[in-house]
Amino acid sequence: MKRLVLFLFVAALLVGCATTYYDSEGNPVSKEKMEQLRTAAVKAHLGEQRYRVFVDRMYPMRGPAVYLQDDWGMEVSGDSVGLFLPYFGRVYQIPYGRGGGLSLVEPLSSYKEEPMKDGRRIFMTTRSDFESYQIVLEVFDNATVSLLVNPSGKESIRFTGVMQLNDTFTPKGAKTSKKRQTTFMKL
Repeated sequence: MKRLVLFLFVAALLVGCATTYYDSEGNPVSKEKMEQLRTAAVKAHLGEQRYRVFVDRMYPMRGPAVYLQDDWGMEVSGDSVGLFLPYFGRVYQIPYGRGGGLSLVEPLSSYKEEPMKDGRRIFMTTRSDFESYQIVLEVFDNATVSLLVNPSGKESIRFTGVMQLNDTFTPKGAKTSKKRQTTFMKL
């Protein structure tokens, strides 16, 4: 009897772990094809320099990792960057009346991209009225990211998360009637 219960539990666990992917029309897509589509979507977003990253974990320099429950992240759109990130750590200088997280929308001073194993590493710098920021974003082909933010007046902090791929965008030089759809559903 114990073996039967154990067998049924393992079978239910295996069925629960099986993932089926569907395209925007509801047709099933193989796992290999899904990985190819995800990689192509990541490369397309990076090529356009238009992408949004949502983070789910924060790794301060001091203390344990923190799981984030709200929508925190960053967005790059052409020549500007927007950060909406929490911050825990040592602050060396803080402007009067300002506190909280890393929140800004500013033009990029520099943007450099280089290949790495299974992805791309992006180096960005920007400056707000109060401090400058060095940002290192590692984007992997499976759309996971590692984000390191180094503000000039605070300790650096690292985040992990995913790149948003379920949006519609128009590539540079394309007609507005042709839109590239990168919609993925996981059931």
